[in-house]
Amino acid sequence: MADQVDQPAGRADIIVLTSLREQVLRRVAESDSRITGLHEPWNHNHHYHRVIIGVIGPDCRHALDVGCGQGTLTRQLRTRVSTVTGIDRDERSIALARARADPQFRDICYIRGDFLTEPITPESVDLVTAVASLHHMNPEAALRKMADVLRPGGILVVIGLARDASVADFLLVVPAAIGNLAHRFAHSWRCRGTRRSSEPCYQSPIIWPPALTYRQARRVAEHVLPGVRYRRRLYWRYSLVWIKPER
Repeated sequence: MADQVDQPAGRADIIVLTSLREQVLRRVAESDSRITGLHEPWNHNHHYHRVIIGVIGPDCRHALDVGCGQGTLTRQLRTRVSTVTGIDRDERSIALARARADPQFRDICYIRGDFLTEPITPESVDLVTAVASLHHMNPEAALRKMADVLRPGGILVVIGLARDASVADFLLVVPAAIGNLAHRFAHSWRCRGTRRSSEPCYQSPIIWPPALTYRQARRVAEHVLPGVRYRRRLYWRYSLVWIKPER
């Protein structure tokens, strides 16, 4: 009887680890697109769209995205809300948002304008969102207007940027960097074998560093929006969720 030949030491462990790595990447990649069924490139802002999607109720009929950029969130909102409006000051971003919404979401309304000066009917919106745009405006004035255009019972969700200033802020840098790499590898794994778009990449305007620290951003929000829920997020972001009181 021939002797059984053993596999080289460690070979089975490598196979198991490789399989586990692929499963982790698959689950991370799927989690980034399963909420809406739309496959959008991953970044820190898109990662927290799930916070917004998670608060949409069945009675939400009109959503307004302030600082909509190239329209990623507006397209996601349109899968759940019948009327969606996006506003942004950047002409090129609005043009790209309109082009990418057509033909699937051609009824999304895009406005090129300044949110703080644009005439918007008070108490006309069920959901107001602002992702990485609050620090482009006067934060207190912007939050007051967002609250003003919300109907009673409506929801405001902000995913904001602020400056690191405390020890706690800096302690999040290492886990955030590790998570960032995992998500980017997962996105590359999901998109392997697909053709890259020939469309030139455009970077919407960036303001850095933000004027406020995380602590200052929280104080402004709590001053303007009594009862707001503030949460420091991992990927260099914070979130605000506020429900406008019923009369």
